[in-house]
Amino acid sequence: MSDIVVVGSVNIDLTTHLPRWPQIGETVTATRTQAGLGGKGANQAVAAARLGAKVSLIGAVGADGFGQQVTALLTEANLDLILETRPGEATGMAFIDVGPGGDNIIRLAPGANASLTPDIILRHAPSIARAKILLLQNEIPLAASLQAAQIARRHGVTVIMDPAPAPQPMWAADTLAHFDILTPNAHEAALISGHTPHSLIEGEMTASALTRLGPRGAIVTMGAQGAAWQIDASRGHKAAPKVKAVDTVGAGDCFNGTLAVFLAEGATPEQAIQMAVDAAALATTRAGAAAAAPKLSDLLGFQAEQASPPLTTH
Repeated sequence: MSDIVVVGSVNIDLTTHLPRWPQIGETVTATRTQAGLGGKGANQAVAAARLGAKVSLIGAVGADGFGQQVTALLTEANLDLILETRPGEATGMAFIDVGPGGDNIIRLAPGANASLTPDIILRHAPSIARAKILLLQNEIPLAASLQAAQIARRHGVTVIMDPAPAPQPMWAADTLAHFDILTPNAHEAALISGHTPHSLIEGEMTASALTRLGPRGAIVTMGAQGAAWQIDASRGHKAAPKVKAVDTVGAGDCFNGTLAVFLAEGATPEQAIQMAVDAAALATTRAGAAAAAPKLSDLLGFQAEQASPPLTTH
């Protein structure tokens, strides 16, 4: 039995670090390139496993060299792998450009991730039903995610959905109602609610508005500012510690993986969000996506060194 089941994408990330952003038609020489494990599903699963959780990952890879590579990397991460190998499909790939300030743009080729179907998910229903937390994202077909959510909800498993990349068009209330906790960033929250939060206080109001659309809870992640939430009767915000970011790729996935771990362990939403904000901040000080996720000892050491901003609750 795994405490956390992730149903989601598995990619190879090809990352290029740029000294500055190019203009259209311009060539800029990269300062560094790297290839590594990525995909929001894989990133979330690795982040949770690094913190000591028992994690299963349900996903799909291609019958190619990249598929073999990511499977080996995921095995090294101590995950229970439930991966479909899809003949004739390429393993998903993300082409990531990282600017001088750590910000990034991503071009995504879904590959085998797009082949996940509700029937595939149904075959693995027992694994979902025995979990405490189900983690979802929007890099696989929505029908597969909804099937997983339905299985989880029937068995009392908490469903966390990160609606990233932002759906186009955005999901309606009947879709949002399948999820217990929604974790959009500020941009995604604006697409859902119609209001862009610019501060943590506005993030609280946006999170509250999101809960009126279906989920019982919402957490709006706001990058270097921190995160704001409304979950049942709990409402508040957590400012992020100040760090020197080198790479923000995968920080949101680290947030979600950490959130799931501490909720599965019985932490309150406030406690779980505090750990998740700090873990995501620490991840931005390291290069890579899955590779940047901290171990529990790293996270606790980071918190001890930081004068972590206090929670603000209501």
